[in-house]
Amino acid sequence: MPLSEIMGTRLGSIDPSRYPDETFELYSIPSYDAGNSEVLLGSEIGSAKQILNPGDVLISKIVPHIRRTWVVSESKGYRILGSGEWIVFRNDCVDKNYLRLILKSDPFHREFMKTVSGIGGSLLRARPSSVASIKIPLPPLDQKRIAHLLGKVEGLIAQRKQHLQQLDALLKSVFLEMFGDPIINPKQFRIRRLSEFYVNPKEGTKCGPFGSALKKDEVVDFGVPVWNMDNIGPSGQMIMPFRMWITKEKYEELSAYEVLDGDIVISRAGTVGKMCVARMNGSPAIISTNLIRVRLGHELLPLHFVSLMLYCKGRVGRLKTGADGTFTHMNTGVLDSLEFPYPPIDLQNQFAAIVDKVEGIKSRYQQSLGDLEALYGALSQKAFAGELDLSRVPFVTVDGQKLATV
Repeated sequence: MPLSEIMGTRLGSIDPSRYPDETFELYSIPSYDAGNSEVLLGSEIGSAKQILNPGDVLISKIVPHIRRTWVVSESKGYRILGSGEWIVFRNDCVDKNYLRLILKSDPFHREFMKTVSGIGGSLLRARPSSVASIKIPLPPLDQKRIAHLLGKVEGLIAQRKQHLQQLDALLKSVFLEMFGDPIINPKQFRIRRLSEFYVNPKEGTKCGPFGSALKKDEVVDFGVPVWNMDNIGPSGQMIMPFRMWITKEKYEELSAYEVLDGDIVISRAGTVGKMCVARMNGSPAIISTNLIRVRLGHELLPLHFVSLMLYCKGRVGRLKTGADGTFTHMNTGVLDSLEFPYPPIDLQNQFAAIVDKVEGIKSRYQQSLGDLEALYGALSQKAFAGELDLSRVPFVTVDGQKLATV
């Protein structure tokens, strides 16, 4: 069925500012990201909005806010409004939860992105008239069952992500309990400079090579890996796989920029100050232009320094963070002069042992999350292609759990 048959075209609109004392319920992109619609007075809503009904299905048409799909809940007793970012679907022939899941599936997303246009610095937007021509499958009997199963898998994915966030929060709590706030320094640790812990003054810090030293046409499809900013995760983890390589000959030419096991790799552009400990297992690698490599001696564990910078952003030395939580600047001079409380190496090792145990748990959850996301992708792809028939399948085993399909 083409989406034109269920796309809301005459929804009506209202300017809430004309009703300043009336309370409205607003569905917007910020409220989606917050997890709930907003309840606001008309005087607090800045422009005309679409009028929505309970059961409407919404999808954001603005890049980069795509893949946001929402089902309008039962009214809280107020008129329901939606911002102009939404394309609205209103119908009685498609299960609303089935439709929401179809609209966020990979196959639909590929078709949806073909309708996007925009010029210059403006936000890219999907054209509703083009989205209307996209066809979706409508299995007559299995819509609710498919939505139920995909919803269960979606819930498990959210649960795994929550578990990972809780483990990160646990490590931060343990770190602060063991070492304290670096500004207050409640343990009265001695204040020392990072440069005191470098393996030696020459190799302690190193910025990546200039662009002229590593040109795009020197990057190959296989060889010695080159670290870039995508290899550093937001939670201080090393992200694989590598996506850039150079020849062995080029590596030997740029060996001053090599990365060894235990080196700290830090971004100095993009998301400034992302960092992680390199785990190369003895394999050679180098850093790219926008990265800094830090190499420490035996008195300071790389894990401790990365944890300090991750859990105490804006509270270490004179480093400041912006509104988005990233560091405002980062270079070798800043690192050389950075001062912080230095805990005994035995205490650092105790924290490292705790991290090792928690990381083992996180690894199992990450594997589970990857399996669930792959399963969700496969199931939604089959559903979008009209190939997912659950009419004779009462149960499906998902991540070790037996889920009923009805």
